[in-house]
Amino acid sequence: MNESITHHLPIERISVDQLLPAPYNPRVELKPDMEGFKRLKRSLDEFDLVQPVVWNRRTGHVVSGHQRLGILKADGVGELDVMVVDLPLEREKALNVTLNNPHVGGEWDVEKLSDLMSELAELDEVDVSLTGFDEKQLQHLSLSPDDQFSAQQSNEEAPESYRVSFEVPVEDWEQFRQTLDQFLSSQNLQPHIRPPRK
Repeated sequence: MNESITHHLPIERISVDQLLPAPYNPRVELKPDMEGFKRLKRSLDEFDLVQPVVWNRRTGHVVSGHQRLGILKADGVGELDVMVVDLPLEREKALNVTLNNPHVGGEWDVEKLSDLMSELAELDEVDVSLTGFDEKQLQHLSLSPDDQFSAQQSNEEAPESYRVSFEVPVEDWEQFRQTLDQFLSSQNLQPHIRPPRK
């Protein structure tokens, strides 16, 4: 383990004017009309800022939390408690990618997630939509065919192949594309990409 790692990073209250968006940040900026913005805002309204924005004192850049910061600024927040790091720009960039990478920390155990969501759905005091998942998304996450497809299959012979389609929000496309490219490079598959039907 790197002995230079600080195990207890300081939390400081900083004016949002000092929190400069990193110009290289690879995440697509959420806009108020995007579904991701609405879901994140609901989460912040319900749970507050439980995951601090990470700020690099050396450069003034936000390292992680650009989307949360954008929503809080739109709500008129003037100061935030932020987690402070002191890194050269190169290490800051690496940390930015690490903290934004959904593959760091593992994938979902879909069965456990489904069980947990079912348990939460039975609780009157919990609005399960605050998790960001709905029933259809869980079905897709588990790669389960939809009800219409299952009904067709019960009356027909098993097909030689399946056609799988994804509907990806525009703001998530670049991140999704990178993951899809890695997968397709290891498989003999033919992708067909087009906008959804109106």
